[in-house]
Amino acid sequence: MKKGAQIWPLLHFARAYIPRARRVTTMSEKETDSPSSVYTTETEEVVQSESGAPRGVKRTKHNAFYDQFRDKNGFKVKQSAVDAKSFSAYEQLGGSNNHENLAGIPSDRTMFEEESEAKYVIDGTLRRVQPYWFTYMTYCKLRWRNRTILDIFASEFRMKPESYYRNNIESGKVTINKEIANVDSIVSNGDLISHRAHRHEPPVSSKPIKIVYQDDELVVIDKPSGIPVHPTGRFRFNTVTMIMQSEFGMTVHPCNRLDRLTSGLMFLGKTAKGAEKMVKQMRERDVRKEYLAKVVGEFPLGEITVDEPIKTVSPMHALNRVDPSGKEATTQFRRISYDGKTSLVLCRPLTGRTHQIRVHLQWLGHPIANDPHYSSPVVWGENLGKNGEGDTEKIVEILAKFGKTEVATSWAFPETTGEVILDDPCPICDSELYSDPGPNDLNLWLHAFKYEASDRSWSYKTDLPDWALDDHRVFMKQAVEEARKCGPTTTAFGVGALLVKDGKVISTGYSRELPGNTHAEQCALEKYYAEHGVDDVPEGTVLYTTMEPCSERLSGNLPCVDRVVKSNIITCFVGVLEPDTFVKNNVGYTKLGDANINYLQVPGFEKECLEAAFNGHAEGPKNV
Repeated sequence: MKKGAQIWPLLHFARAYIPRARRVTTMSEKETDSPSSVYTTETEEVVQSESGAPRGVKRTKHNAFYDQFRDKNGFKVKQSAVDAKSFSAYEQLGGSNNHENLAGIPSDRTMFEEESEAKYVIDGTLRRVQPYWFTYMTYCKLRWRNRTILDIFASEFRMKPESYYRNNIESGKVTINKEIANVDSIVSNGDLISHRAHRHEPPVSSKPIKIVYQDDELVVIDKPSGIPVHPTGRFRFNTVTMIMQSEFGMTVHPCNRLDRLTSGLMFLGKTAKGAEKMVKQMRERDVRKEYLAKVVGEFPLGEITVDEPIKTVSPMHALNRVDPSGKEATTQFRRISYDGKTSLVLCRPLTGRTHQIRVHLQWLGHPIANDPHYSSPVVWGENLGKNGEGDTEKIVEILAKFGKTEVATSWAFPETTGEVILDDPCPICDSELYSDPGPNDLNLWLHAFKYEASDRSWSYKTDLPDWALDDHRVFMKQAVEEARKCGPTTTAFGVGALLVKDGKVISTGYSRELPGNTHAEQCALEKYYAEHGVDDVPEGTVLYTTMEPCSERLSGNLPCVDRVVKSNIITCFVGVLEPDTFVKNNVGYTKLGDANINYLQVPGFEKECLEAAFNGHAEGPKNV
């Protein structure tokens, strides 16, 4: 939209309820000094009494730009986006008045057309974006007023050194209101700043974005770790919203935010209405959230609640710590399993502070094992920041080197390759170039696993991430081997089970292993009791069974779910849900949940589990 173009605003009437009075509104339009002044109107509401005498005038400013410029799905379109489709970078940067500094910049293509030439390249585990030219456009913010353009760039955009911005300004790549800027140019209210840059986006994970659910208004995805949600900082195309546009043709707006390194459920509005509805539920805390984390050490048993306040102590380094002056924050934790070195933990954040789960786990002394921010002994020392240990100033000093002069480290990956600044800059723009990211730069063992409405009107969950499954696949494979020991039968299923404590198998069982119509879980438990002369398994025991434990026994025996609930078992991993061949509507999952026993499926074993279950049946399982 060219400056000065006229847009006729829709009449805007504000409603008010005034006792014993009637309202008469008159409209007047006038331009203001704001950057979008052409779209701004002022509404005068003349309120009159019943006798007709004026009782006052209420003036309300209204920006018609936001009524007029919306896309087909109702999302607001920024003026800079409209301009990018209307003007070339050549024109935006001063055109003929700056011709000597704009060599090679096309005048016959819009900024949008030029930007759209950027291409993705899938390179093994990495998604790359080829370097491209981009013209930033932004209006002066309140805190920028009456400051020099160089001061603003150097202090607000610290991704690059001051020398880079000085060079760009002096070479005519920065304009204010399409006029060439110099390092001493003062920025005023309403000024439009444009900056031409050669962009080098960091690579991100090439794992595909999985769609969990979608309708006309909303799409729910499983976001891979290491991908930012929306354009920010060094990232533009390598973001969830831009990848969704490129690969699915969807223009979406995020309803919830996940850190770049966090994976899992994200809600994206396909329409403004859909986004607004979901954001409202999130804001009003009408959503129950469950995350999975793999943490350092043996996490304590039982329900653990942390309600320590959290404060951002270094915005530039995204460092957050427990601090009495911080914002209230509450997280509930429950151990799922322990493998002798790390624990898989279920996390339920009741508030939504930045890095809340990560900070609260560190406070407990069990940070996420591969967290470069909160688990590195190099940064936090031997106790890894437990109970708030560590001098913030020294911590920031070390974190500032990560990804620049030193590779980021974590408890899980203390010595590894990763992102650092290379010796040679870009030959085109002289920008610093970086090596490829490593394990601590792309992945975090924190996953948004399940979101559910408080009234349970909807519920979504993802598959378990690979890092949460590695150990459990080994045990489920052993459970399948137990199931294959079952003899053929036409009247029951063949199931295998393991009992595991601290990563070690303490008992095994399979259907009908013991005399009578015994089930696999029953056999594993009774064998342990008999061997050790006890009537329960150790606290923290985990059950692996190829099929969902039964909730009803036709023979009159105690159902396996009830046996599990009565024991010290904290988690049940299953290979497949029980078919309704013999018992309809198995409610084992519900019973386990009501007893606060974790219930998770290990995917990838469905075919093997069902083949073993139906051994000897005249008709095997469907779709095997």
